[in-house]
Amino acid sequence: MSPLKSRYDDGGTRELVGRTGRALKPNLGSDEHVILRSQGGYKDSVRPVWKLGQFYLTNRRLIFSVPTHVIWEVPLGNIKGITVEQQRYVAGRVKDTIAIGYQNPINHRLSKAWIIMSELETWKKELYGRTLLEIDQEMLDNVLKELDPLSQEIVHYLWRNRHATIVELADLIDAPTHMDVLLRIKGVINPTAEKVIGSPLLVFERSRVDDETGETVLFSWWLIVRTMVKETDKRATGVDIFDEGDRIDIVADLSGSGVREEDIKLRIARDRVILSAEAGDEKYYEEIALPSKVNPDELMRTCHNNILALSLKKLHCSGSADKH
Repeated sequence: MSPLKSRYDDGGTRELVGRTGRALKPNLGSDEHVILRSQGGYKDSVRPVWKLGQFYLTNRRLIFSVPTHVIWEVPLGNIKGITVEQQRYVAGRVKDTIAIGYQNPINHRLSKAWIIMSELETWKKELYGRTLLEIDQEMLDNVLKELDPLSQEIVHYLWRNRHATIVELADLIDAPTHMDVLLRIKGVINPTAEKVIGSPLLVFERSRVDDETGETVLFSWWLIVRTMVKETDKRATGVDIFDEGDRIDIVADLSGSGVREEDIKLRIARDRVILSAEAGDEKYYEEIALPSKVNPDELMRTCHNNILALSLKKLHCSGSADKH
């Protein structure tokens, strides 16, 4: 193998410069392997000129190389945001590209790059799965602080409901047109999020499967990743689940959670129950997996001395109940 020398350019990306003119494959670690490989184009916010070369996605890094050296590489753990954006490509044609927000490994600043290849959808899905992006409560709160009240309302709604159509969001903030909502998302919410956390917050999907319900959702806006409460913000809660034949009963002891029953927001997604609350500095989140699917419209809820009791009718039993 030809000797290599390693250096960093002004943009903080690593270049491995070979002494031969042959195509240079990246050196892989002993526990590293290539998942995807494809020809395509790359540009970044420092040098906004397209370069053509070879992409490698490994279980550890995303790499772009030309015949003589590796131009850019980023550890998957440094990737903070992934979206699809339209950019002018060869001959001025507008193409879909994958926009990647990442933390620069040298100066630790947030940077952005765009990549394009023929198998764009395959790469996007693989990158989503490999990077396991999460926006925690602290990151979300930091974005919300910078937004106006109507923009905050949109973000809060998507946090609670996971997704929404442009019609729902227009009704939510009483917008005069759907274009007003679109401009607010693209001109206010996402640019603000990019400044604060290095990634847009909302993404439009023509078709996406909801992880909680298994349903395919069409033409809707989503939080770019699932919003989770930090592990350190979870409070001890005792939860018991009882399978009572045609019903499932849940008993949750809230006394250690730091929140009151009236603060609790309840969401039912067929095979799970999600409890969340914010009260001052206290945050609470509990996701309860159920032994079978339930009818969200058939719910009995009581609370006494910080003991929350829920009784849910199983989904396959709802039909028989209607006959009585």
